[in-house]
Amino acid sequence: MRSQYDRNPFLTLLLCAFYLIFFNPLRTWAQDNGYMNRITFINGTGEDALVKLVGPLNLKVSVPNSERATVNVVPGSYYILVRYGSSGYYSYSKGDPFTVEQIGNRYSVIHITLHKVLNGNYHSRDSSQNEFNSH
Repeated sequence: MRSQYDRNPFLTLLLCAFYLIFFNPLRTWAQDNGYMNRITFINGTGEDALVKLVGPLNLKVSVPNSERATVNVVPGSYYILVRYGSSGYYSYSKGDPFTVEQIGNRYSVIHITLHKVLNGNYHSRDSSQNEFNSH
């Protein structure tokens, strides 16, 4: 049985174009709306990490070991929850709140390195699976 998309290649092309224009995964809502604030997560832990950014814009960001991931965000107060490890062997942490500011054409560019650093400039504490999953 053929669907309506098999019979009408123009309709299929039109739906693909619509998806790329409005739902392109390479573009973000924040960037599309003029928010050029960037947060880059740099993973130096030796383990894969899943970062949950919690604030006015809530995002999940996968950051494989020894890699980095960048997101565009709206201004506001944020904190992060991080899950380190692999299935069944996770550890969790929660970072202190931080502020993203944008005034006119001046915007925030923030780098957060995911690893424990003595006397580092971004404090985090141990967290739990329940706290991580609740956000």
